[in-house]
Amino acid sequence: MNQMELQQHISNQTLPQAAEQLQAERAAAQADNNPQKQAEATNDLGIVYLMQNDMETARAWLTEAQQLFIQANDAAGQGRATGNLAQLEERAGNGDAAGALYMQAADLLREGNAFADEYTTRRRLSKYYLTHGATLLSLNETVKALRVKPDAGAWDKFQIWFYSIPLSLMGIKI
Repeated sequence: MNQMELQQHISNQTLPQAAEQLQAERAAAQADNNPQKQAEATNDLGIVYLMQNDMETARAWLTEAQQLFIQANDAAGQGRATGNLAQLEERAGNGDAAGALYMQAADLLREGNAFADEYTTRRRLSKYYLTHGATLLSLNETVKALRVKPDAGAWDKFQIWFYSIPLSLMGIKI
């Protein structure tokens, strides 16, 4: 299922139909022995169930998606599934698990050269740190996010320089 189709299901409030469609796509990918497509459909199923606030079902699908992306040797896909799990854990109130998953997701996304997704994940991690009182860690993640931001402009580069000052003074290497 592509992003536009998912957005249409969200707008039309037809997420159960989206889940049925994704189940069919997943089954077809499994029958075709296509682990990449199977992993993508499984990840999307997790997202759909997360949007429906069915945390246990979403967690099961996202965990399976992680394993399928490992089998498909897709670090970026594994990073996306891990990032989705991080969002689930944060929404469920499992802050420590969410923080660890965000870090793991960012590393996997970097490994998979998915810099736009790494940027988004590091920004979420930065926000997580800030809301939990870890200001320097938040600044550190903001700098890391800005360094991988696609099409970073002059303002982004200024922020990297500016935010790096307190980190350097504290001896934190970026």
